[in-house]
Amino acid sequence: MPMRRALTVAACLLPLTVASPAFAYFDNFIHNTVVGSMNKAEAASFAKAVLKVLTDGEDGAPSAWSAPARRGREAVEASITPLRSKTDQGQSCRRLKAELTRGSSHDEWTGWFCKQADGRWKSRKVGDD
Repeated sequence: MPMRRALTVAACLLPLTVASPAFAYFDNFIHNTVVGSMNKAEAASFAKAVLKVLTDGEDGAPSAWSAPARRGREAVEASITPLRSKTDQGQSCRRLKAELTRGSSHDEWTGWFCKQADGRWKSRKVGDD
């Protein structure tokens, strides 16, 4: 998945930075992805897991996340790994990798997230990547 699309997917997962109309716009890009197949409860749970990994995860240590199969929907399995941490433009930043599987569908993306002054994590380009 190209980096721009990966960051778009990542931005959709963090409800702290995306408004409803923006999600509808980004949904066109993620429709055929595992993330795009998630219902609201699954997406909220995954976003919470991403936030926990960004806040508390150790670099290089993968964290597992899953959503059980329900009502004819296959389970989702994911691995979320903070790859690297650094300070950029005075912000604490983390490069994150996510691998998600639902049935025969598999997505993988990486991207940088930086902690904002108000405590939210936001995806953005980081220098000397």
